Amino acid sequence: MSMKKFAVTPGFEVGGSLFKPDQLALLGSIVGKNAKIELTSFQQLYVEMNEDQVEEVTKKLKEAGLQIYPVGPYVKSLKTCSFCQGAEEEGLHVAAALNKAIAGMEAPSALRVGYTGCTNACGEPLLQDIGVVKNKEVFDVYVGGEAKTLNAHTGQLLAIGVPEEKLIDVVKELILYFQQHGKKREKFSRFVNRVGIDHLKKIIHSVS
Repeated sequence: MSMKKFAVTPGFEVGGSLFKPDQLALLGSIVGKNAKIELTSFQQLYVEMNEDQVEEVTKKLKEAGLQIYPVGPYVKSLKTCSFCQGAEEEGLHVAAALNKAIAGMEAPSALRVGYTGCTNACGEPLLQDIGVVKNKEVFDVYVGGEAKTLNAHTGQLLAIGVPEEKLIDVVKELILYFQQHGKKREKFSRFVNRVGIDHLKKIIHSVS
């Protein structure tokens, strides 16, 4: 029997990305006894199950309010902070809109984007491939963070003071450029080092 893997997330809300008990109960009851469910470090559950049942299962999960994403060389769903100071102050609507715009886009390698609603940066956006930090009413964007390996490091500041109406365009422009010029399976941090931060600043200049 052929198996297929997909990612499940609960979306965003104040207090963090929280699965509801009934959603987890539904997930466990419909994926089948042969399925495998893996908890990732990126606020996702990876579900591997019989391929011929995936369409029906994902439909039911979506109806329960869960979000479904592909697994592999795609932009991951947004990793966020817990919005501890509230949805409006920390830009919950911005995070949701950004996730809707980019999650699931193809990329040369899996691409992780982080968002945090204040400069405390407790969602660790500077360790992601692309990190967005809300700073009062505007946003700072970092690129090339690396949370793993012996060369772990924070990202480089790419843009400062990006207005809300330009943020999605800036992030999408980065992803599209990575799509077009990244090498197959090339990590984004290596891509940033190869093309250079100054060159990437020029790439986003027209949209920022």
